[in-house]
Amino acid sequence: MSQIVAKLLLGGALAVILPSCYGTQLASDRRPGPVALAYNFTQARALHDTEPAATPVIAAAVIDRGSVAVRGFHEPGDFAHRNYCGAGATQVLLSGWMANVPDIETVAARSHLNPNRGEYGADALAAINGFLDPIVSAQLGRPWYRAEHITTLDGVMTRVRSDILDPTAIQAFGHGVPVIVQTMTRTMPGWNHWNATHMIAIFAFDFSHNDPLKDTVTYAETPSPLAGYRGPDFQTISVQALWVAMQQYNVQAPYDPLNVIW
Repeated sequence: MSQIVAKLLLGGALAVILPSCYGTQLASDRRPGPVALAYNFTQARALHDTEPAATPVIAAAVIDRGSVAVRGFHEPGDFAHRNYCGAGATQVLLSGWMANVPDIETVAARSHLNPNRGEYGADALAAINGFLDPIVSAQLGRPWYRAEHITTLDGVMTRVRSDILDPTAIQAFGHGVPVIVQTMTRTMPGWNHWNATHMIAIFAFDFSHNDPLKDTVTYAETPSPLAGYRGPDFQTISVQALWVAMQQYNVQAPYDPLNVIW
């Protein structure tokens, strides 16, 4: 058996055993830990905002966008952390709430993350609410986040909009709320068609076009090149593209139906 054939067979076997956030070894300078520069959504939005100025009344009627300040994180770039996207997404989400985000091993342990397959939505939810309990429950007397199985694009958009622009959160905590969703990576940018289950934290949206091909969400990518991702720390895609990836998850991962944490 040639070395090429052997490598292909080995890669196929690993894909079956390790379906979550795992791809092929790629050269990169992504270092583990927090990303130094936060994403400036306001600036990026302005670069694409070519609509003419409107009166305040009209603007209030058509503006449907918002963002939460978060920090990026990189998962360690080794084989042991190939399925840590859930913990990475949780770190991004927590950075919208707290200055000192727990390290990825602490998050993984609290999420009951299995290095061979990743983590389930219910476990991610419990970990998130546990980390935020001293902040949220002390103020509101209840956890913030819940997990649901959403089967329509309108349902996803409603929850993204609701959390990021939530008036209760903004009044009580001074910021909106990031959202985690479950996807498959095959059609997502930066994954070179590799197909794996994947969690991402959405922290910005622009739904002002009322068109799924033009409306967008912005999210953080935390996996290393070994896990298959070779793109920027933050991605902006159309809600139609997001929904394609989420529908694929609903079909291919029915064992974990909780696909939105908001």
